[in-house]
Amino acid sequence: MKSVCILILNLVLLSILSFAQPTGPGGRNEEKVAKLKFCGYKYKDSLILRKHFEQQLAFLQVNDGDTIVDIGSSSGAYIGTINVIADFKHAHFILLDIDSSCLNSSKVNNMIAHYEGLRGKAFNNSIGFVKNTTDSLWLPMNRYKKIWIFNTLHEIPDKAGMIKQISAVMQSGGEIVIAELMATEKRKMHGGCNEPLMSDDEMKNLMQAGGFAFKNMAFNPLAVKKIKNPYCMYRFVKL
Repeated sequence: MKSVCILILNLVLLSILSFAQPTGPGGRNEEKVAKLKFCGYKYKDSLILRKHFEQQLAFLQVNDGDTIVDIGSSSGAYIGTINVIADFKHAHFILLDIDSSCLNSSKVNNMIAHYEGLRGKAFNNSIGFVKNTTDSLWLPMNRYKKIWIFNTLHEIPDKAGMIKQISAVMQSGGEIVIAELMATEKRKMHGGCNEPLMSDDEMKNLMQAGGFAFKNMAFNPLAVKKIKNPYCMYRFVKL
């Protein structure tokens, strides 16, 4: 689900990462870790990673023991990055994507190996995955309290249908965090996939119609080079 559509955002990150020096625990074969194949950005410097993601991690409010579903996760690189700098323990992440070329055991395990290598020790948290389809998340009903969908919603033709699916698997009072590049008057289309971007009003109206109340948001929580469209993280609560 996270496809070429997010390449511009990744290239912004990679333009900085390409000059970073590999780091890792003593005795680990850095060259082998660097060559592990998975989909998504591949940080090599934990200090740069922390700079890029600490504001987002603070907004996400992950607690010990949480179970979190990441829709459109690809190989789970985002989950890997936050586990490098996270203090929470015993959280469980469920990766969801329709693209089995990115979401499979080999690439998820490679992603975990890469970011555990960068962290210098094993994660305190567990990661699983589910391959979903366009018409089903393949998750149990009324189960989850936290769901994330990053850089993905604008790609989905039936956005209302997706929000309905998400609502069905969430408990009342559960939180969904949505991250998107937002439309402006001058730039209404995504530069990578050429799909229409959403406005703030469109986002809030969509979620309200789907039975979610707006709680708060973070504006441009990205410590990277200037981007042309604002990047926003929204938190909504299921009524």
